[in-house]
Amino acid sequence: MRVVIFMLLLVLGAPLAAMSLGMAKVEQAAPGESQQQVCERAMAAMTEELHNSLLSVIAATGAYQARLEAYRKLHRSEDALRDAYLSVLQDQKPELEGRRWNGQRCVLRADYDGDIDQLAARIPVPAVSEAAVVKDRDAPPPGVDSRTWELFSTSRDRSELARVMGVVSGIRIRMAEFYMQTGNWPEDLQQLGVAPEQLVGPGIKQAALWREGMLKVDLAGRLAGHHLNTWPVDSGVRGIEWKCSTDVEQGPQPFCEPLH
Repeated sequence: MRVVIFMLLLVLGAPLAAMSLGMAKVEQAAPGESQQQVCERAMAAMTEELHNSLLSVIAATGAYQARLEAYRKLHRSEDALRDAYLSVLQDQKPELEGRRWNGQRCVLRADYDGDIDQLAARIPVPAVSEAAVVKDRDAPPPGVDSRTWELFSTSRDRSELARVMGVVSGIRIRMAEFYMQTGNWPEDLQQLGVAPEQLVGPGIKQAALWREGMLKVDLAGRLAGHHLNTWPVDSGVRGIEWKCSTDVEQGPQPFCEPLH
């Protein structure tokens, strides 16, 4: 279960000058997940939602509209401008005020204070000329350096992988229940009452169960061409723990092992 509470205070000394947020996030543990894994996922989700909230407020400013007009003259979409802003907002983090763990759920409370005018000005208004029209759609947006863009792309890949893991967690719960009832791991998804096509979606091309509970997932969408494997480990008194591996770039703190 996930719950997000936002309290937004805009201080209007100048148009949209300051922004204060109070946030709460609740993440439910999947079978075999540790406190650290669940709380890290909660913080990552809270941070992503903070960035989206900041972008929503920035989009209401005149600074954003001026940049949007320039982007359109360069034949760049508004999505490109939004991605440019999201890339330079990666250093904006919630300030953790409290964390509580009850053995199954991680509850986080955090605050954030920021200057919207300053954040809106982080993306410069690009020069509009024929020479400035970008031909390579994978190139960083105007005003964003290549390193920042690379880090942002990795962050988006990690977020997309986390969403896929949310779907996979539901299958892992069913697998654990099957194992506890029968003493064996299911041989295929049908034994869990799940048709393989039910898992196909924006982030999943196909999924299949192999021996000993190994679930192999071919990823789709932004992560097309990449793979995710997850498998159970019976840790005795600690119960079932889950491992995973993937060839998706996850940044400096991966939650899955590298898949070679």
